[in-house]
Amino acid sequence: MAADVGFDARVIRPDRTTELCKIYRELNASDAMVGVHGAAMTHFLFMRPGKVFIQVVPLGTDWAAGAYYGEPAARLGLRYVGYKILPEESSLSREYPTGDPVLTDPAGVAQRGWDVTKKVYLDRQNVRLDLARFREELVRAHRYLVAGRKRWPTASV
Repeated sequence: MAADVGFDARVIRPDRTTELCKIYRELNASDAMVGVHGAAMTHFLFMRPGKVFIQVVPLGTDWAAGAYYGEPAARLGLRYVGYKILPEESSLSREYPTGDPVLTDPAGVAQRGWDVTKKVYLDRQNVRLDLARFREELVRAHRYLVAGRKRWPTASV
């Protein structure tokens, strides 16, 4: 889908044996990075100012996504986009009934403590993106980069 929008898309899946210099070279030369919230997202630190960093933010991870990735990315001069998934984009929507606080009130669930948050939102959740909705973010990112990073397009695609 990223290629269809106009990006020269490359998939990087670092593991324990991936040399850091390889990741650095790829991301430092990239115009955009897209990934799901997690430790490997720290590689955004290798990106140059003015580039786009899109983080898929699963349910219940809003605070961590912003504090650990969004705010630092903005301070480094990146255009940060936090794509907050909808409940139906989460595997949790198949485990919990519609209206359950796990789906409708992640902040309330988080008040039960870190153990609950980790167990529910980090250990057991997978995402399946609404591709039409996510494509809109990719289009905006591409337009921003092509326009020379003058402003973020807000109009719907």
